[in-house]
Formats: sequence, C-alpha cells, structure tokens
Amino acid sequence: MPRVTLVSSPMDGNCGIGTYARSLISGFEDEVNVNVVTLETHSNGLRAIRLYARAAIRAGRTDDDLVHIQHEYGLFGTKWYLLWVFYPLLLLLTQISATPVVITVHEAWNADRVEPPLKPIKTRYIWLANKLIAGTATSIIFLSENCEQKFTTSVPVEDTFQIAHGVYGETVDISESKAKERLGFHPDDVIITELGYVRPSKGYESFLALAEQLPEYEFLVAGGSRGADEYYERIKASAPENVTVTGHLDDDQFHLAFRATDVAVLPYKEVAQSGIFNMCAAYGLPTVTTRLPYFERLETEYSCVLVFDDLEEAERQIKSILTKRSVQEQLTEGLKSFVLESDSETVRSEHIAIYDSISGNAV
Repeated sequence: MPRVTLVSSPMDGNCGIGTYARSLISGFEDEVNVNVVTLETHSNGLRAIRLYARAAIRAGRTDDDLVHIQHEYGLFGTKWYLLWVFYPLLLLLTQISATPVVITVHEAWNADRVEPPLKPIKTRYIWLANKLIAGTATSIIFLSENCEQKFTTSVPVEDTFQIAHGVYGETVDISESKAKERLGFHPDDVIITELGYVRPSKGYESFLALAEQLPEYEFLVAGGSRGADEYYERIKASAPENVTVTGHLDDDQFHLAFRATDVAVLPYKEVAQSGIFNMCAAYGLPTVTTRLPYFERLETEYSCVLVFDDLEEAERQIKSILTKRSVQEQLTEGLKSFVLESDSETVRSEHIAIYDSISGNAV
C-alpha cells in the first residue's frame, strides 16, 4: 500500500482545492495510506510565512513514499509570495531524502495571462514560478489537456499525466422547489446562477450585464470571496435588483444552490478545467459557458454545454434551454455521458496507479 503525504488547502468547504482533495482521498479506503498537510490559506504576513515554512518542512521530512501537492497559484497569497517560501524548502528537503514529489496543477498561467503595465517583468515572474514548480516535481498531473498546454508553453516538463478532475456524486436529495424556498426564492422563480468564488477571471461583470438584459428572471451569485476582496464588494454593490449575492455558503447551502438553479452560467475569461462545471454535471444542470478551448471541447465531444461569444448569444442560449425541450434533452444526455466518462472511481484508480508506480508497489 503506497503511503502519501497530501498537501492541500483546508478541507473545510471554504476552498475548491480542499474540497477536491477531500473527495479524492475519501474513496481510497484501504488502498492508500494518506497523511494530510494543510496550507493555512487564511493567514497573512509573517504568520503565513511561518505556517507555510512549517508545512513545507512537515511534508519534506515525511517518511511516506511520496508527497502529493494540490497546486493553485492563489493558494500562495498576494503575488504568490508564499510560493517562494514553500517550494524551495520542500525541494531542498525532498532532494535530501530522495522523496518523489507529485504536483497536481489545477490551473496554469503563462505569458498569455499577462497584461500591461510591466508586461515583460510579469512574464518573467510567471516563468520563474512555473520553473520552480516544475523543478520541484518528479511528476506533474494536469487536470485537462488545455491546462497542460498552458503550463508547458511556459516551461518544459518531462514526466506528466492527464487525469480528469472527476465528477463526484455527492449531491443533495431535495426538490427544486424546496431548494428555492430554502434560499429565499418563490418556487415558481426561474433562477439563473453563477456558482463559486467571486474572482475577476470568472467574468462576474458579464453575469450582471446578463441580469440587466433579462429582468424577468432571478439571478443568483452563489458564493463569496476568500476574505476582504475589493472585486467581490464591487460586484455586490453593482448588482441589479434581480440579482441575489449570497456571500460565502456552507456545503449544504452551496449544494442547495445547484438544486435550485434552472440554468447555470459560467462566463469565464479563462479556464483550464472547472470543478464548478463538474458539480453542474453531477446535478444534471444545464450550463452555458464562454467560448473557451476547454468548454468548446466539452461541447464538441459531449454536447453537454452551450457556448457563447457575446452577451446576446448568451441570452439566446439561456432562453433556448428554458423554452425548448429538445435542447434540454440534448444537454441532459450529454451531461450523463460526461459524468460516465469522468467517474470519480476511475479518477481515483488512475491516482493509485501513479502512486504504486512511483512508490515501487506496481504489480
């Protein structure tokens, strides 16, 4: 049985990375022995530096067969300053002990993400960060082809795997009308929702603009920020009357939001993979998305989303879902196919195979 030190953000429902990690390891049962090291993402300043250094030392000095890190840049603070604390320490200690390091990259940044001013400096900074991540890893797991392409455009990587994010079947068994009532809506309301943490990359300005175009429907921003966040406050302050902004939701309320929703909208500016979409799929929730490579692939391969180029097309796609049974049926069947091929048990088995191979337990 492989022994794994798993490094993740807290698994308390306040972070999608932690929720992913919790769901992943929950099905390992007797096949993997997991020890969790938590990155205290709510800390700042000197306290955060101490805590991240301590996490790196704990993980780097492990007696387990390997270290597995769940990576997202946002876990490392403003301008990723904690990345320069955590990874060099971990690299040093795992090099001394010859402990393999697997890193799951949940998002990938490269020069395409950079905007003026100081574009050359920002591009170099991203390259250095990716170089450090790649240099620390023995192997890297990417959660989509698009994610791998973005990362390897920045720095070359040799030993890589692609494993789907996975659709985890933890859903709430409650009727749509009851879910709407529990969230403060009328059972007959049509609810259009964007779910998840409120970040600039998720295009919430477009979501609010859609709400202004469709005043006959209720719009729901189901999520908050990870702390004091100017962008979140700006979105909240500029929301039209038909938009409800919930702020942070606990697990039960977050699942209620999926059940209460008639159409999900993901107007993202960029995406490598989407845990939020996977939850939409688990609930069979019709979803419209920005035309980005990852979502285009889902549309082409599974017919499980409708994509849009602008707000007018987004409005048409939403109305087609609400008024055309044929569109609803197409999306329903597509989502079923996507869920079947992204089964969580398959994802766990692929992880176990990697662990076995790296730890020398492969048959």
